[in-house]
Amino acid sequence: MSNYNLLIKKIKKQFLSINDHIESYFNKIKYFKSNYKKILFKRDNGLILGTGILVILTLSYFLIPTFYNKEIIQLQIKNQIFKNYNIEIKFNEKINYGLLPKPHFSAKNLSIYRGEKEVGVAKNLRINVGLSKFFSINKIDMEDLIFNKTDFNISVKDVVFFRDLLKTEPNDNKIIFKKSNIFFKNKDDEVLFINKINNSEFFYDSNKLQNILTSK
Repeated sequence: MSNYNLLIKKIKKQFLSINDHIESYFNKIKYFKSNYKKILFKRDNGLILGTGILVILTLSYFLIPTFYNKEIIQLQIKNQIFKNYNIEIKFNEKINYGLLPKPHFSAKNLSIYRGEKEVGVAKNLRINVGLSKFFSINKIDMEDLIFNKTDFNISVKDVVFFRDLLKTEPNDNKIIFKKSNIFFKNKDDEVLFINKINNSEFFYDSNKLQNILTSK
Protein backbone atom coordinates (compact mmCIF):
# COMPACT_ATOMS: atom_id res chain seq x y z
CA MET A 1 0.00 0.00 0.00
CA SER A 2 2.85 2.35 0.85
CA ASN A 3 4.48 1.69 -2.55
CA TYR A 4 1.18 2.57 -4.24
CA ASN A 5 0.94 5.87 -2.33
CA LEU A 6 4.57 6.67 -3.21
CA LEU A 7 3.84 6.05 -6.90
CA ILE A 8 0.79 8.34 -6.76
CA LYS A 9 2.89 11.09 -5.17
CA LYS A 10 5.56 10.82 -7.91
CA ILE A 11 2.93 11.00 -10.64
CA LYS A 12 1.33 14.05 -9.02
CA LYS A 13 4.75 15.70 -8.71
CA GLN A 14 5.58 15.10 -12.38
CA PHE A 15 2.16 16.34 -13.42
CA LEU A 16 2.61 19.53 -11.40
CA SER A 17 6.07 20.01 -12.95
CA ILE A 18 4.68 19.67 -16.50
CA ASN A 19 1.84 22.00 -15.62
CA ASP A 20 4.33 24.59 -14.30
CA HIS A 21 6.32 24.39 -17.56
CA ILE A 22 3.21 24.86 -19.67
CA GLU A 23 2.05 27.76 -17.53
CA SER A 24 5.52 29.35 -17.74
CA TYR A 25 5.54 28.97 -21.54
CA PHE A 26 2.19 30.70 -21.96
CA ASN A 27 3.22 33.43 -19.52
CA LYS A 28 6.26 34.14 -21.72
CA ILE A 29 4.03 34.38 -24.78
CA LYS A 30 1.73 36.81 -22.96
CA TYR A 31 4.73 38.85 -21.86
CA PHE A 32 6.08 39.01 -25.42
CA LYS A 33 2.69 40.12 -26.79
CA SER A 34 2.49 42.88 -24.19
CA ASN A 35 6.10 44.04 -24.51
CA TYR A 36 7.18 43.06 -28.06
CA LYS A 37 8.05 46.64 -29.01
CA LYS A 38 10.42 47.00 -26.06
CA ILE A 39 11.98 43.60 -26.74
CA LEU A 40 12.54 44.29 -30.45
CA PHE A 41 14.10 47.67 -29.88
CA LYS A 42 16.46 46.83 -27.04
CA ARG A 43 20.07 47.59 -28.00
CA ASP A 44 21.04 43.99 -28.87
CA ASN A 45 17.77 43.12 -30.53
CA GLY A 46 17.74 46.44 -32.39
CA LEU A 47 21.22 45.68 -33.74
CA ILE A 48 20.06 42.28 -34.98
CA LEU A 49 16.96 43.82 -36.53
CA GLY A 50 19.01 46.58 -38.19
CA THR A 51 21.52 44.06 -39.56
CA GLY A 52 18.69 41.94 -40.95
CA ILE A 53 17.13 44.95 -42.68
CA LEU A 54 20.53 45.95 -44.12
CA VAL A 55 21.10 42.43 -45.51
CA ILE A 56 17.63 42.36 -47.09
CA LEU A 57 18.11 45.81 -48.67
CA THR A 58 21.56 44.85 -50.00
CA LEU A 59 20.27 41.63 -51.56
CA SER A 60 17.29 43.47 -53.01
CA TYR A 61 19.64 46.00 -54.64
CA PHE A 62 21.81 43.29 -56.22
CA LEU A 63 18.73 41.47 -57.49
CA ILE A 64 17.29 44.49 -59.33
CA PRO A 65 18.64 43.26 -62.73
CA THR A 66 16.48 40.14 -62.48
CA PHE A 67 13.54 42.41 -63.35
CA TYR A 68 15.18 43.90 -66.45
CA ASN A 69 13.78 43.23 -69.90
CA LYS A 70 16.19 40.54 -71.14
CA GLU A 71 15.66 41.37 -74.82
CA ILE A 72 16.65 44.99 -74.21
CA ILE A 73 19.69 43.90 -72.20
CA GLN A 74 20.78 41.48 -74.95
CA LEU A 75 20.60 44.30 -77.50
CA GLN A 76 22.58 46.62 -75.22
CA ILE A 77 25.29 44.00 -74.68
CA LYS A 78 25.48 43.25 -78.40
CA ASN A 79 25.79 46.96 -79.28
CA GLN A 80 28.36 47.69 -76.57
CA ILE A 81 30.57 44.75 -77.58
CA PHE A 82 30.47 45.85 -81.21
CA LYS A 83 31.15 49.49 -80.32
CA ASN A 84 34.01 48.75 -77.89
CA TYR A 85 35.71 45.81 -79.65
CA ASN A 86 34.25 45.64 -83.17
CA ILE A 87 33.07 42.10 -82.37
CA GLU A 88 29.67 41.06 -83.64
CA ILE A 89 27.80 38.48 -81.59
CA LYS A 90 24.50 36.65 -81.81
CA PHE A 91 22.57 35.31 -78.84
CA ASN A 92 21.22 31.84 -79.61
CA GLU A 93 19.68 31.43 -76.15
CA LYS A 94 18.21 33.80 -73.58
CA ILE A 95 20.59 35.44 -71.14
CA ASN A 96 20.47 34.84 -67.39
CA TYR A 97 21.42 36.99 -64.43
CA GLY A 98 23.74 35.74 -61.69
CA LEU A 99 25.01 37.25 -58.44
CA LEU A 100 28.19 35.26 -57.72
CA PRO A 101 31.15 35.57 -57.85
CA LYS A 102 30.04 39.09 -58.82
CA PRO A 103 26.93 40.47 -60.58
CA HIS A 104 26.86 39.29 -64.19
CA PHE A 105 24.78 38.21 -67.14
CA SER A 106 25.57 34.93 -68.89
CA ALA A 107 24.68 33.37 -72.22
CA LYS A 108 25.17 29.90 -73.67
CA ASN A 109 26.07 28.87 -77.22
CA LEU A 110 26.86 32.40 -78.33
CA SER A 111 27.94 32.94 -81.96
CA ILE A 112 30.81 35.26 -82.91
CA TYR A 113 30.83 36.78 -86.40
CA ARG A 114 33.26 38.52 -88.71
CA GLY A 115 31.00 40.15 -91.24
CA GLU A 116 28.48 37.52 -92.28
CA LYS A 117 30.74 34.58 -91.41
CA GLU A 118 30.48 32.78 -88.08
CA VAL A 119 34.06 32.46 -86.87
CA GLY A 120 33.41 31.14 -83.36
CA VAL A 121 30.94 29.65 -80.90
CA ALA A 122 31.27 30.18 -77.17
CA LYS A 123 29.64 27.60 -74.95
CA ASN A 124 29.37 30.25 -72.26
CA LEU A 125 29.84 34.02 -72.11
CA ARG A 126 29.84 35.89 -68.83
CA ILE A 127 29.41 39.68 -68.84
CA ASN A 128 30.41 41.23 -65.54
CA VAL A 129 28.41 44.36 -64.76
CA GLY A 130 29.14 47.40 -62.62
CA LEU A 131 26.93 48.65 -59.80
CA SER A 132 26.52 52.25 -60.94
CA LYS A 133 23.44 51.80 -63.12
CA PHE A 134 21.39 49.23 -61.20
CA PHE A 135 18.60 51.75 -60.66
CA SER A 136 18.63 52.75 -64.35
CA ILE A 137 16.08 50.21 -65.50
CA ASN A 138 17.17 48.22 -68.55
CA LYS A 139 20.61 49.87 -68.65
CA ILE A 140 23.85 48.13 -67.75
CA ASP A 141 27.43 49.14 -67.05
CA MET A 142 29.31 46.39 -68.91
CA GLU A 143 32.73 45.40 -67.56
CA ASP A 144 34.87 42.31 -68.27
CA LEU A 145 33.83 39.74 -70.88
CA ILE A 146 34.71 36.12 -70.18
CA PHE A 147 34.37 33.69 -73.08
CA ASN A 148 34.52 30.10 -71.83
CA LYS A 149 35.08 27.06 -74.09
CA THR A 150 35.06 28.93 -77.38
CA ASP A 151 35.82 27.14 -80.66
CA PHE A 152 37.15 29.45 -83.38
CA ASN A 153 37.05 28.23 -86.97
CA ILE A 154 39.19 30.61 -89.01
CA SER A 155 41.11 30.77 -92.26
CA VAL A 156 43.99 33.01 -93.27
CA LYS A 157 41.51 35.79 -94.14
CA ASP A 158 40.00 35.67 -90.65
CA VAL A 159 43.27 36.19 -88.76
CA VAL A 160 42.54 39.93 -88.98
CA PHE A 161 39.82 39.30 -86.38
CA PHE A 162 42.51 39.17 -83.67
CA ARG A 163 44.65 41.87 -85.28
CA ASP A 164 41.71 44.29 -85.38
CA LEU A 165 41.05 43.57 -81.71
CA LEU A 166 44.40 45.16 -80.87
CA LYS A 167 43.36 48.34 -82.71
CA THR A 168 40.26 49.02 -80.65
CA GLU A 169 39.95 52.09 -78.44
CA PRO A 170 41.50 51.64 -74.96
CA ASN A 171 39.23 50.95 -71.99
CA ASP A 172 39.56 49.65 -68.44
CA ASN A 173 37.95 46.26 -69.07
CA LYS A 174 39.25 42.89 -70.19
CA ILE A 175 38.26 40.20 -72.65
CA ILE A 176 39.20 36.77 -71.35
CA PHE A 177 39.15 33.51 -73.32
CA LYS A 178 39.27 30.31 -71.25
CA LYS A 179 39.61 26.66 -72.29
CA SER A 180 39.21 27.54 -75.96
CA ASN A 181 40.47 26.27 -79.33
CA ILE A 182 41.44 27.90 -82.61
CA PHE A 183 40.96 25.66 -85.64
CA PHE A 184 43.00 26.99 -88.57
CA LYS A 185 41.53 25.85 -91.88
CA ASN A 186 42.61 26.05 -95.52
CA LYS A 187 40.47 27.25 -98.40
CA ASP A 188 38.95 23.77 -98.68
CA ASP A 189 37.75 24.02 -95.07
CA GLU A 190 40.23 21.39 -93.90
CA VAL A 191 41.81 21.78 -90.47
CA LEU A 192 45.54 22.49 -90.78
CA PHE A 193 46.30 22.72 -87.07
CA ILE A 194 44.70 23.47 -83.72
CA ASN A 195 45.89 26.06 -81.21
CA LYS A 196 44.65 25.56 -77.65
CA ILE A 197 44.02 28.54 -75.39
CA ASN A 198 43.92 27.82 -71.67
CA ASN A 199 43.68 31.43 -70.58
CA SER A 200 44.09 34.43 -72.87
CA GLU A 201 43.51 38.05 -71.86
CA PHE A 202 43.01 41.16 -73.94
CA PHE A 203 43.42 44.45 -72.10
CA TYR A 204 44.88 47.93 -72.27
CA ASP A 205 48.32 48.24 -70.64
CA SER A 206 48.50 51.74 -69.15
CA ASN A 207 52.28 51.43 -68.74
CA LYS A 208 52.98 50.50 -72.36
CA LEU A 209 50.07 52.64 -73.57
CA GLN A 210 48.82 49.93 -75.91
CA ASN A 211 46.41 47.02 -76.12
CA ILE A 212 47.90 43.69 -75.10
CA LEU A 213 46.83 40.14 -75.94
CA THR A 214 48.41 37.54 -73.68
CA SER A 215 48.04 33.77 -73.92
CA LYS A 216 48.77 30.95 -71.48
